[in-house]
Amino acid sequence: MANNGEDFSQFGISKEEKDKLVGEVIRYMLFKTHQNSGCPIKRDELTQLITKNYHQRNLPSFVINEAKGKLSTVFGYEMRELSRSLPSSKSQTRASQQSSPFP
Repeated sequence: MANNGEDFSQFGISKEEKDKLVGEVIRYMLFKTHQNSGCPIKRDELTQLITKNYHQRNLPSFVINEAKGKLSTVFGYEMRELSRSLPSSKSQTRASQQSSPFP
């Protein structure tokens, strides 16, 4: 992570601004997790939080990764990205149920 500490300069923000964004993401994660009792938080919500004042393209990914590391080391939380199941699989199972012959 020592290498990541200097990577934020490519976004044109200071270390204090980066730390503030990481803190906002961590705060948001902690409060939302407590409020919704562990319900997943959408990446779009975090991205909107970060891009509210900054419009660099790769900044949200960088800040989220920094927050992921801090959540792990400071709070012992693991932040994971979940993948959605494809909605087409549901339509396929429904189609197979509907096409089954009745006795």
